[in-house]
Amino acid sequence: FSYTIRHILSTRPRSRVQILVTWLRGHYRRYMKGHLYFIMWVSGSGKGTLRNNLKKQNIQNLEFLKSYVTRDMRPGEVDGDAYYFISVEKFQEAIKNWEFLEYEINHKTAYYGTKKTEIDTGLKDGKILMTEIDTKGLKQVMEKHPNFRDSYTSFFLDVPNQEMTHRYLERHPEGSKDDIVNRLESASFEREQAQKYCDYIIDATQSPEKVLEDVLQIIKI
Repeated sequence: FSYTIRHILSTRPRSRVQILVTWLRGHYRRYMKGHLYFIMWVSGSGKGTLRNNLKKQNIQNLEFLKSYVTRDMRPGEVDGDAYYFISVEKFQEAIKNWEFLEYEINHKTAYYGTKKTEIDTGLKDGKILMTEIDTKGLKQVMEKHPNFRDSYTSFFLDVPNQEMTHRYLERHPEGSKDDIVNRLESASFEREQAQKYCDYIIDATQSPEKVLEDVLQIIKI
């Protein structure tokens, strides 16, 4: 470390900056030992089932990060289990303080975001991290944090619109027509963006066991 600093100080000012940036990038990658997996999905693609099946594998150092959301809790949900439920005001305050790696408004109704400190801590501790974002969030990460690219992999759980609607109505028979339309529009957009930005697209019409197998191959377990 001391040699590096002496070498930087002995160069011309402009070269010092270039050398320092290069050194910091390399040091950052060596320092970050873990890996982050971004899960993207459409409604009815079995995201919750996949999460439960992964937990049953007892994978060493696997940790599911919890997104911060502003929507109301659904029946059976517990604050701090899969999500942290906070007010819009607290979410917007966190945005002002640059606390999120990425954040978005999903289904035109609620904020969802991933906090940077939890990711940094997990990577330093050598964790296999998983967190849920949408493709807009992934694009944010790619554009705003290009030097972070080696630290994450993304995959998208996809089902066709007709199957998605059928699965959604099975789980939410009280779902309104407007809600279904919003989700179909969102799914079409997410599917199109996933083709551009995601590392892997998984056919979620397969059995839950086959989806799990595909994901385990991606994380090389």
